[in-house]
Amino acid sequence: MKTTNFLCYVLLTLMVSFCTSCSDDENSYDETLVIASEVITTNEGTAYWVKKNGKTNWELMHTGISNFNHETGYEYIVRVMVYKNKNAGPDQSSHSYHLLRIISKEKKNSEVPLFTTDVSFFNQ
Repeated sequence: MKTTNFLCYVLLTLMVSFCTSCSDDENSYDETLVIASEVITTNEGTAYWVKKNGKTNWELMHTGISNFNHETGYEYIVRVMVYKNKNAGPDQSSHSYHLLRIISKEKKNSEVPLFTTDVSFFNQ
């Protein structure tokens, strides 16, 4: 009897583990971004200077953020939901961003790099 109960428990645990491992949560995650006070225009469109998840280096992000309206002259800290685009084409981003909330908005001139190695910036 104890063996049967134990086997049922193990089987139930395996089934629950299997069902939760197949969830779509792996296709999205939330992230904190610092967005610089100025945006730049490249041949690919508007790009944001961002710092992701507490990193200290600025990088260009060419993907827009839905429900977010950037106001020049303000540096933002925002929380976004990042969705992985499963079948992104060659000219499409592999991720899309949706604003969850604005954590802070500060009037400031962000100290972004004067130079970038991002090729799209130079092909304007």
